[in-house]
Amino acid sequence: MNYKRFFKQQNIYWISQIYGWLIYVVLMGLLNQLNGAAFNRLLLFNLSVTFFLGISISHTYRELIIKKDWLRLPLYQLIPLVLITSICLGTFFFIIHTIISDVLIAGETYQFEWIDVIRNIINQTVIFMLWSSLYFLFHFVQNYRKEEIKNLKWQAAKNEIELNKIKSQLNPHFIFNSMNSIRALVEEDPKLAKDAITRLSNILRGSLMLGKKEVITLSEEMQLVQDYLLLEKTRFEERLTINYSIDENAFDWLVPPLMIQTLAENGIKHGISKLTKGGRIFIQAFVQDNVLCIKLVNSGNYDENKAVETGFGLVNTKQRLQLLFGNKANFEIKNLKNEVEVVVLIPSEIIQFKHDESNNN
Repeated sequence: MNYKRFFKQQNIYWISQIYGWLIYVVLMGLLNQLNGAAFNRLLLFNLSVTFFLGISISHTYRELIIKKDWLRLPLYQLIPLVLITSICLGTFFFIIHTIISDVLIAGETYQFEWIDVIRNIINQTVIFMLWSSLYFLFHFVQNYRKEEIKNLKWQAAKNEIELNKIKSQLNPHFIFNSMNSIRALVEEDPKLAKDAITRLSNILRGSLMLGKKEVITLSEEMQLVQDYLLLEKTRFEERLTINYSIDENAFDWLVPPLMIQTLAENGIKHGISKLTKGGRIFIQAFVQDNVLCIKLVNSGNYDENKAVETGFGLVNTKQRLQLLFGNKANFEIKNLKNEVEVVVLIPSEIIQFKHDESNNN
């Protein structure tokens, strides 16, 4: 049990009890004054009895609710129980209050009149029904929030599983394409192939370390991207032109690991590599209105009809952005003149959080 939360709830309950019944007796006192009753010791005694009796009976009622576990009952069962109990408590309140106030304190003989009795019982019944409504409403809202938090945690855990699944697909895909690049160099230039293998080793070491994280800084990501593009530059030589424009304010921004590298890989494989004269790849990043904007432009043409077959990197990026940043992130791809532009907008807040195992009972 979370004792800190338990004591906090107890404090809220007793503060509500005391202030609630205090407000009630103050209103009763004011109504008596408006009706011409003198504010004397007898009236003060009656109000005091109402206050302490109200707290005692309502607290006993609360213990009954907890013991019988009424908070878990559906409304069609709860409403009749609350109505019957409120009538019983209102009757009991009236009897005890009459005995204490009129008989023991005032020393009078109670003048039994059915109309007054019924009116007083109805008044007290309404009070206990109001008390019940507030009590059950408070717990309904509280339980609703618990369920909402539980659902959010469940969704976060589900997102984490999906994210790990996507990341597990990412590294093999990257290795496969990189090995293909090196294989093309083996016969053409063995020395360059050796250099490429060394560079690939550095890339894999970095990607394996950073791939375990959900997000990394743009600076770390760009280091991987530069190593990868240098590896591809070795294979394509003059057929590949690489340009960067990275704002210094963007280097500390958090991005999914291997995201830009995957987009660059996708642009080279499905764009530049298919062009006889090759082409260029341009990566730009800047911060505007507290949003990181990443633009990647590569030579080629984007065919939406073939996106399912060739768009692993695009689908992967969209899924990871959705899992980490929700609808606050944005991904767009479009054709320019003989070029393809990918624009990614990333907010500063990450919506995904780790599953909390703490006990909230």
